[in-house]
Amino acid sequence: MRTLVIIIKNRKNKNENSGYEHEISEIKSLIKTYSPYSDFYEILLRIDSPNPSLYIGSGKVQDLKQIIIENKIVLAVLNITLNQTQQRNLREIWGIDVMDKTFLILEIFNQRAKSQEGKLQVELARLRYELSRISHKGISFDQQYGVKGIRGGSGERKIEYERRVLRDRISILNSKIETIKKTREIQRKKRKRIPLPIISIVGYTNAGKSTLLNSLSKKNDIYADNMLFSTLDPTSRRVMIKKGVFAIFTDTVGFINNLPTLLISAFSATLEEIKYSDLIIHLHDLTSDIEKNNIVVKKTLKELTADNIPLINVFNKMDAVKNINRFKVTFSNLNPVFISAREKIGFEDLFKTIDLELSKKWKERIIEISNNNFNLINEIKKDYFVIEERYYKEAAIIKVKVTDENYDKITDLIKTSPK
Repeated sequence: MRTLVIIIKNRKNKNENSGYEHEISEIKSLIKTYSPYSDFYEILLRIDSPNPSLYIGSGKVQDLKQIIIENKIVLAVLNITLNQTQQRNLREIWGIDVMDKTFLILEIFNQRAKSQEGKLQVELARLRYELSRISHKGISFDQQYGVKGIRGGSGERKIEYERRVLRDRISILNSKIETIKKTREIQRKKRKRIPLPIISIVGYTNAGKSTLLNSLSKKNDIYADNMLFSTLDPTSRRVMIKKGVFAIFTDTVGFINNLPTLLISAFSATLEEIKYSDLIIHLHDLTSDIEKNNIVVKKTLKELTADNIPLINVFNKMDAVKNINRFKVTFSNLNPVFISAREKIGFEDLFKTIDLELSKKWKERIIEISNNNFNLINEIKKDYFVIEERYYKEAAIIKVKVTDENYDKITDLIKTSPK
């Protein structure tokens, strides 16, 4: 499948006049994910302002039509967001399918969604996308859906009918996703029965998050592949950080430059898990544009109101680069940890860094329970994370790993417990 990749930059915006190679590489990666057998014809266009009906000028549209015919192109993908009218007009003139970046990502999400939750969220994002694109221009308003023969009852215009249908379905999906959120809240409360630290793995798409979680948990049951958005559904695993100390690690959907707000909103039930983390692992891909991707991830975390959570910078795929010392010097300000998730290299340093960061909040405490009050001991073991327990003639010594809040609850429990 031959695809025309069109990167459009605004001449007036100096900030847009760089990063062409990175952006076109990303679009091509998205297309390869959508259709692995694609090859490309790429072009950079600079415009002063968007054309209302075509986005790009009519003369350039005709030039591109000739390129499409000569190169037997079957799909055009643009890096900007088209409205419904612009997309339809370009499709009619060029005689091929036309996608903008948002629609392409939605198509990939639709391919990747496996769980019922993922499918609901993808459908919600798609409907919000369609609703945002409905325009009065270029659409017939003659078709109506009123009752004939009633004076003054002109009925609904087609555009109004389409909007209402979309909004009704969006309302239904929002209700279903709200139920998912409530279910997740119940699951979080269950996890807190034996409270463990929660660690979210975030990063630019294809950074290796699923591969890392597979390696850390010593399982290979999470789908991982060398492609963008290989998985959409969050997965959690219990991982031992050091002897007797565990945490819950959660893999999340990957971020991408200019990830549409409607996608972040639609996937809020999934992404909000990040907000409840004790620690975030920001996984960087050493083979990608690290600085640009870092900006995107930080921006997305801020949009999720998760930018105040402790974070460690972990650089993945060290087995794929030659001069690792150059990266260590360049990113020394980020206190980096270097690993290979695939080859399981650097995990000792990773676990040490995680344990050190978690210890600021999750502390080891010694609790002495006199007269071996086994009812109290069992209650503590049921609801708190016990690392070690020793029993003597007059008392039991219990070592727990807890937050200050949980430690206060335990001390209150001891004070009020029957002797």
